[in-house]
Amino acid sequence: MNDRIKVHTPCPESWEDMQHSVEGKFCEKCSKSVIDFTDKTEEQIQDILKKANGKEICGRISTRSLALAATGIILITNLTFTKAQTQSTVGIAIEQKSTDVTKVSGKLIFKLTKKEIPNAEVFFINRSKYIKTITDENGNFALEIPNELINRKNVLYFDFEKLNSETYKNPNRKTTTLVNGDIYENTSIIFSKNEPINGKEFRIDSQHSYLGGIAIMPERPPDYYYFNGKSVSEKKFDQLKKENPDYQYFFFKDKEAEIISRKGYLASLQLLYSN
Repeated sequence: MNDRIKVHTPCPESWEDMQHSVEGKFCEKCSKSVIDFTDKTEEQIQDILKKANGKEICGRISTRSLALAATGIILITNLTFTKAQTQSTVGIAIEQKSTDVTKVSGKLIFKLTKKEIPNAEVFFINRSKYIKTITDENGNFALEIPNELINRKNVLYFDFEKLNSETYKNPNRKTTTLVNGDIYENTSIIFSKNEPINGKEFRIDSQHSYLGGIAIMPERPPDYYYFNGKSVSEKKFDQLKKENPDYQYFFFKDKEAEIISRKGYLASLQLLYSN
């Protein structure tokens, strides 16, 4: 006995617009994981089908039975896997993975406790667009970044605001110090186009306060403001941010700000995205 695939009406949601996850993507509209079958071996596919045990699976696949074009049209489909009484192999043709994306992956570990950090937000940030995923229960993350967004230098950003907010709300939380800290420090990682991050472990520090000195400059560098990749005035930016609290907001300084903005002289970079 083996697994046969029934493909219902293809899902209208865009694969590129979905959030990245370890399994493939996550569809916010349906609140379902969408498995990426295009990079799976036949053994891995069979294992997934067996574990599904007849339940509906959402997946990104390539199959001859769908008569897809040789150029590689990929459909996001709702799949129902049913038992067949004959045939000894799964009838799925694995399409060669497109090379127009860069894969970035890693694992987040809290430096103080040596424990994994689940449910942390991980962002690849480009001036015109960001790509987001969330670490799994073991602190792992994976992103597929379109190569047109990859520059010579790039920024990966680990955001712990939501996790820290939940920690602060804990009524049983005790006052902490740097020795037994329980608040994560937001962290930026820079990687190059020729050396992307693959399976690297990142040790995250506890959040702490900084004591700075006084710097004397003849003229303060400018601040830059971008909304959906387009430069806007500070006034317009603040208005958009105030009127749309759900928009995704980022603030960067120093080297990260230069890399994302692709400008060599600036004080800070503020980014706002409507998606």
